[in-house]
Amino acid sequence: AMGRVTAVAQGHRRLYTSHDLKSVLLNQYLEALLEDLRRSAEGNKMSRLTLKAEPIEIDPDRAVAIGIIVNELVMNAVKYAYPDGSGPIDVTLKAIGDDVFLTIADDGVGLNVKADPRSTGMGQRIVSAMAAKLEAEVERDPGHAGTKVLVRFRRVNKPAMKREAAAG
Repeated sequence: AMGRVTAVAQGHRRLYTSHDLKSVLLNQYLEALLEDLRRSAEGNKMSRLTLKAEPIEIDPDRAVAIGIIVNELVMNAVKYAYPDGSGPIDVTLKAIGDDVFLTIADDGVGLNVKADPRSTGMGQRIVSAMAAKLEAEVERDPGHAGTKVLVRFRRVNKPAMKREAAAG
């Protein structure tokens, strides 16, 4: 829960300390978020957490939703990927045209391992809810040895009227 609150608070802190209240640089926001997560981690569980991110401007509400997704997926990797210690967790962010690709990957035990009894599934529900808010697609890469999640979304949500006209 603390990480979830941190993700939202970090978004608001970035917003209120910027000169432009209409957008946030996602790479800077994610760097600050991951630094907060590293500071709050026990031992060295996040010592190999890396971020490679392009500077992408996005509105603050969408940035917070992305921050919550990153928080959930990174915390899942920390809790479940490396039962015997820690390992690499890589976060990447890049844009191709109007599409943004966010990837969180680890080289841990993967999803084929029996479900962890400590897992409540709350994180997955939160990721799904934030993805719906972003109109994002979330996929797992079945060919990756550990766990790799790709989140694809548009820089800007499509206006509701255009969506309805396209559906009609």
